[in-house]
Amino acid sequence: MKELLKLNRFFYKYKGTVILGVLFLICANAFLVWIPIIIRQTIDAVEEIAEAGTSSTVIWDVLFSAEAGSLLAMNTGYLMLAVSLYGLLLYATRQTLIVTSRKIEFDLRNEIFDKIQRLPQSYYAANKTGDIYVRATEDVQRVREYFGPAFMYTIQTISRAAIIISIMLLVNPVLTLWALLPLPVLSVFAYWVSGFIHRRSNEIQEQYAELAGRASESFSSIRLIKAYAREEYESKQFRKESEIYRRKKLKLDIVESLFHPMLSLLIGLSIVLVIWQGGIMVIEGLITVGNIAEFIIHVTYLTWPVASLGYTINLIQRSAASQARIARMMREEEIDDLSTRTEKEISAIEGKIEFENVSFRYPGSASLAVNRVSFTVHKGQMAAFIGRTGSGKTSLVQLIPRLFEPSAGKIYIDGTDIREIPLGVLRQNIGFVPQDTFLFSDTIGENIAFGVEKMDLEQVRQAASQAQVLENIDGFDKGFKTLLGERGITLSGGQKQRTSIARALIRKPSVLIFDDSLSAVDTKTEDLILDHLQNHLNNQTSIIISHRISSVKQADIIFVLDEGCIIEQGNHRELLTQKGFYAKMYRKQLLEKELSEL
Repeated sequence: MKELLKLNRFFYKYKGTVILGVLFLICANAFLVWIPIIIRQTIDAVEEIAEAGTSSTVIWDVLFSAEAGSLLAMNTGYLMLAVSLYGLLLYATRQTLIVTSRKIEFDLRNEIFDKIQRLPQSYYAANKTGDIYVRATEDVQRVREYFGPAFMYTIQTISRAAIIISIMLLVNPVLTLWALLPLPVLSVFAYWVSGFIHRRSNEIQEQYAELAGRASESFSSIRLIKAYAREEYESKQFRKESEIYRRKKLKLDIVESLFHPMLSLLIGLSIVLVIWQGGIMVIEGLITVGNIAEFIIHVTYLTWPVASLGYTINLIQRSAASQARIARMMREEEIDDLSTRTEKEISAIEGKIEFENVSFRYPGSASLAVNRVSFTVHKGQMAAFIGRTGSGKTSLVQLIPRLFEPSAGKIYIDGTDIREIPLGVLRQNIGFVPQDTFLFSDTIGENIAFGVEKMDLEQVRQAASQAQVLENIDGFDKGFKTLLGERGITLSGGQKQRTSIARALIRKPSVLIFDDSLSAVDTKTEDLILDHLQNHLNNQTSIIISHRISSVKQADIIFVLDEGCIIEQGNHRELLTQKGFYAKMYRKQLLEKELSEL
């Protein structure tokens, strides 16, 4: 609940409409309780008129006299006015409080989404995508219920109960106590239910995240599932998670289904007590018949506030459970943007990169992925990192745009510690082509232009040409307007990689990083792309990660990595003359190529 109370800052932000909505609701309840008062007055007045007659004929004439007709017409008018004002004010309440809750939901969702984007890569490595998705969607929706329905029903319960009980006490305190006698039992029952609901809501939300994660993972890898004929296995796994969710939900539903009949029983008991005790008091002349009717309506009006008590507690507990999950994510540490300088205050990045005794360890890992690495890549150079799988190549280059933070050592760009460069400026000047190519469900043109503010078709075509994918795109019926399926499923592996390369090239960054992004293209296309980088991007620093020597042999300087350390460095010829790890790898790959051509 503490985490939920911290969100009351949103009430302060919209305090004007919140206060107005509360006033509307209080006024609506004031007009609502006016209705039983009018009914009591009408019954008592009619009874007095009836008592004035001495025979049935006289009574009949009296009841249908002008006086009685005028009284009934006047009170009917008052009733219609009270009901109309109540309905109008209730509508105004929803238009203020519920609409405000939607605005708060909008603010909260955007705040969470911004936070998610600022979280380091390590957070995504440790948490499932489905769980993150649920926190930004389902959990936010449940937190909104705290600001909307839960808050509105709480104010309604307090205001209506306060007004009704006050009026009942003024009429007759003894009958009021009889009418409210079942409420302590109801309060104890509601307290027990709220604790159960809180525990179950937490478990249900956690399981829902598991269920959503399983579904998201299956849909994302549908081609692989079909290729391995694992549809039945995935269905069984999903049914297993779904069954756990169903059982947890049913346990909560059983308690909720028990709660509402108990409410009806206790409310019904209150009405019985009112009629029984009220009848005795009428006989004794302490109250009128109109008072009994008035109290029955008052008790009926208390039914919804009392009934909504359990519903409101349920909403608040669910909101608290969801907010606790959101709060855990919001407390996650972001990559610190320590620089206080703006983009205007820092000169354009030229592209000289220096590593000084840099080490890096993944969270929870015992071994270093990068171990005391030092090197320098000068402006305009094409540098390459090569090594076996798991040697630390990808881990190393992800430190440059600060996707991860080094565990030790420093990284400089143009002599400035990258932590002193505004994060936005740093990443805007780096074109990063990741190992795992991702394309959005949009047109090819929009995917290439993703990194620029405004799409220019001529620039898009130029970048596509540089990435050797223009011919493929022109071959599609709709060209650059061709819609891609999710994650670029429409394209082949090589086409996706080249489209991703074009997306980096169109930004014309100072530093280009290709993380094994040529693995799915043929040798001829690979040579054309590398030739372009070598001949036309002289002012840009290029870093190529690969395990194929054909991808790095044109580089100005090559660094050979093994177990996170640089064991050799030099250009292609120099490394061959050293007859070390690189030379052995080259001979092995050359032999493999010759054997494949036989």
